[in-house]
Amino acid sequence: MSRPSPQAVWAGYLLSLLCALVLQLVELPDALSAARPLWLPLMLAYWALREPQLPVLIPAFLCGLMLDVLYASPFGQHALGLVVLVYIVVRLRSFFIIFPLWQATIALVPAWALYCFLMFWVDGATQHEAEIWLRWLPALSTALFWPLLWSVMELIRSRRGGDED
Repeated sequence: MSRPSPQAVWAGYLLSLLCALVLQLVELPDALSAARPLWLPLMLAYWALREPQLPVLIPAFLCGLMLDVLYASPFGQHALGLVVLVYIVVRLRSFFIIFPLWQATIALVPAWALYCFLMFWVDGATQHEAEIWLRWLPALSTALFWPLLWSVMELIRSRRGGDED
């Protein structure tokens, strides 16, 4: 198959980040809110793995600042978490892409946990209290959603004339 045009890749990239931001902001019932997957980290990790030529650190930083403003969290909290997460995924890309999807999912769990730890650490430093187990629930739900997100994004890319690696 032919590679998609750079404009198509950029359009898909920006549109998917916008969708992830909207999904991150959708209000859920309290019972489900604690287990909300980390949509922006999921989408940024997907693009960091799938399209290594795309710049992902700057969009991760900017999306993190947007989350900081939208959640009224300490300025830079989500930006720090997203940049660290994306940096790890980019540096370990060659490690993740050699595995089948289920093994890559397991290999990414420490990255999701690190993101949750950074959010926990900054909240602790700024004295924002939350129950400990609620801090780690998003890492679990994100790991569970990773294969679904990867499969859906690959299906969308293949229908739009994307390539197979």
